Amino acid sequence: MAYDGELVKMENGRWARFQRCTICNAGHPDRDDLSILVAVELDEQYQDLLNAAEGSLELYRQKGIPVHVELAPDAQGKVRLTFEAVSEAVH
Repeated sequence: MAYDGELVKMENGRWARFQRCTICNAGHPDRDDLSILVAVELDEQYQDLLNAAEGSLELYRQKGIPVHVELAPDAQGKVRLTFEAVSEAVH
């Protein structure tokens, strides 16, 4: 299941970000709050930025460290990285 703001790499190798879009009127005059989640392809600047980030983050993933990448909410060309804590068992 996708969430609003999630970045995905499509089968064609291009990056897209899921975005919630409001459905206006949608044939239901009593419903104004309908929306749909769609993947919107990013422009070239973001394609290059995310391709570079993907390469460097692969090293963390190979070590089993989960990394979450998303565009900053203000979308000013910034990428936000979140590293999940990995608990190691002590023997």
